[in-house]
Amino acid sequence: MIRRFASTSLRAKLNYSKVPPSTKQLGRYINRRDVGDVMDEFEPSEVEIRDAREWGETFHSKGFECRVWPTQVKDFTDTEEVREKYYAEMQELLEATSGAAKVFVFDHTIREAGASSLNTDDPTKAAATVARVHTDYTARGAPRRLEQLVRGDEAIWDGNRRVTLGKSYLNADYAFINVWRSIDKENLVYQRPMAFLDEDSVDEASDVMTYELRFPKRTGETYALRFRDTHRWYYYPRMSQEECVVFKGFDRRKTVAGGEKKNPRFVYHTAFDDPTVNESAPPRKSIEVRMVAFFPHDDHDTYPKHHSIFYDMHHSNNAARVRLWLDLASKLAEEEKEIPVSRKVIQYGDLRSEDYPNPLRKVPALVEPNGDTVFESDVILRYLEDKFGSRRLFTPNTAEGRQKMDLIIRCHDLYVASPNCTAPGFSHSQGSMYLSEAFHGPDRAMDANTRAAKLHELWKQLSWLDTYIAHDDKRSPYLVKSHPTPTLADFTWYPTCVFMEFMLPKIFQWPTLFDPATPTPTPRVAKWYDHLTHQGDPAFRNTRATILDYWNDMERKGQFKPILDEI
Repeated sequence: MIRRFASTSLRAKLNYSKVPPSTKQLGRYINRRDVGDVMDEFEPSEVEIRDAREWGETFHSKGFECRVWPTQVKDFTDTEEVREKYYAEMQELLEATSGAAKVFVFDHTIREAGASSLNTDDPTKAAATVARVHTDYTARGAPRRLEQLVRGDEAIWDGNRRVTLGKSYLNADYAFINVWRSIDKENLVYQRPMAFLDEDSVDEASDVMTYELRFPKRTGETYALRFRDTHRWYYYPRMSQEECVVFKGFDRRKTVAGGEKKNPRFVYHTAFDDPTVNESAPPRKSIEVRMVAFFPHDDHDTYPKHHSIFYDMHHSNNAARVRLWLDLASKLAEEEKEIPVSRKVIQYGDLRSEDYPNPLRKVPALVEPNGDTVFESDVILRYLEDKFGSRRLFTPNTAEGRQKMDLIIRCHDLYVASPNCTAPGFSHSQGSMYLSEAFHGPDRAMDANTRAAKLHELWKQLSWLDTYIAHDDKRSPYLVKSHPTPTLADFTWYPTCVFMEFMLPKIFQWPTLFDPATPTPTPRVAKWYDHLTHQGDPAFRNTRATILDYWNDMERKGQFKPILDEI
């Protein structure tokens, strides 16, 4: 959940670029001799910077958003650890935030308020914070940057695997997107926080100037701005290390939703000095990761053409089990070999579209390159495991192990997650935690007695699972104790348990279920859930964060009030 403070909007000075004379270009030389034909001068101008935590806008509406996304990285100056762990974490964050079908990482920079140089060739050394208003790309420079990445001029990463991009990526809908995070575990961000500009307040014709970065082998371009007192600035006060700001550098798509909605394309940003902060406050230490994200076209064709399309929904537990497989399978795939599945994030309204491929109007769905649709989450999982898991990555290799996995999945799907009927008026047991007539209409509603019976079924299935896994004397921390890695059973139950963790104690006053350090009626399930959350692959923790973000938002919107009034 995003941290909340009393509103802390303030007035501060931001460094806007001065307009250069006609004999000079705005910009600077980097690791090259300055021959005197560029100018890099600023004009501090006072602006109001509003508290973005109170704003309510999102990445999709304005191009930037703060998300809670914990990390397992211990030492951000260790380049190998960053590439091994952090790149994959950031790919998962960006996919969850942006709805991208595929994300690649190509660079990261550590910055510190006390450093002197804006650029450094040593990724273990901190560069200075950039205290001038800018974007990271231009409409002309971004395609050149993509061409350089496709040519292989620099390394590009899919998780911890170095990969190459085919030339067909040049024709895709894409965006360059950064993720900014404090790396100071002990302190909140006080010095040199980041400010972000609402692009809708920019007059493109009169405000925007091109700024050149002249490297030894290439010239990059960013945009700078002339000062205008109508610019609307925002920041996230007192960010913690668990929070990240995801923001666009450039987005090729001018519109989305079939051309009906304007798409934010550039996010101007800058570090600034907060006048309310004491000079003795700890210096800011941060990391920026730079990524390129590829999106499905609005006509539902994905990119590349040989990819299957996975239709995902952020908070869906059934979609999340497929997402977990894709995340973990991609990390275990052979070097240089990708899982050819692109991800398309949809909303509830998309389920009613004539173009939505699942005839049951549910998520998830998987559309093959030939147009065939695979649906039902367990069928999709087993199909992916069969087609792309050359070593059956997440299926036990013994008949006994497979039987246990299958039984755990079947009990979940029959008694917890499925209404077993697509007609109006039928709801799954898990729906008792969040469905109401006032919020969802009569077709998905249930009366108090039905809700109580379905809640009892949840209790019954959790109790059965806790007892069932106790009978296995193996030492694996996963649901199938004989298997050394998570199985499809873990992918199936974990997202549903995130629902239970959030709703059952809060809405229905159940005891804490999944904290092994406290008394719980399901101690073995709690131990399993705690292991996946805190010691398992980051994909589990990130899935939990994505689902909890959604339900926290729905709680603020009043989804649970009708149920609380009922009980």
